[in-house]
Amino acid sequence: MVNYSDIHLSDLKNLSLKSFTEVLINDFYPFLFSELNNAEKSTSYLKSEFDIGIIESINQKIYNDFDEMFRKEKLVLFPFILKLESENKKSETCSPFKNTKAHFTSIIKNIEDALKLCNEIKKRENKAIAIFALLETYEHFKGTMIELQNIKDRNFYLQFKSCSGCQKI
Repeated sequence: MVNYSDIHLSDLKNLSLKSFTEVLINDFYPFLFSELNNAEKSTSYLKSEFDIGIIESINQKIYNDFDEMFRKEKLVLFPFILKLESENKKSETCSPFKNTKAHFTSIIKNIEDALKLCNEIKKRENKAIAIFALLETYEHFKGTMIELQNIKDRNFYLQFKSCSGCQKI
């Protein structure tokens, strides 16, 4: 298993599709799950001093969306695009891409909500070290998710998308 410190996001775009999906599933996503666990730990430290039920709820939403995205990519999207690659075809529908992107969008929205709440606590209680750790975890996770989604979209998904099967809104 590769250590997270050995993975540089910019290097991911140079991998083959198969290697890329394997690195995400086996190495990178487990690291991101551990980051979410760190957010939960920081939240638990804050619990003794602050009413953070909303942040706990948001943490759970982020975790659930990330878990759903992970499972849909692992079980549906990645096998789908690997098959498309082997057949040298484009997708007839964008729904497999959209299904995982919906979870990504929800993750980012929930992280932004959590950041807003954490910054409000920070303004009131600038001494709470756990709030700084939580803010740092959220910021890092958000930045990583955005950069990773851009790499997936530009370097891997775009070549398989064909919007001819999508209906106009």
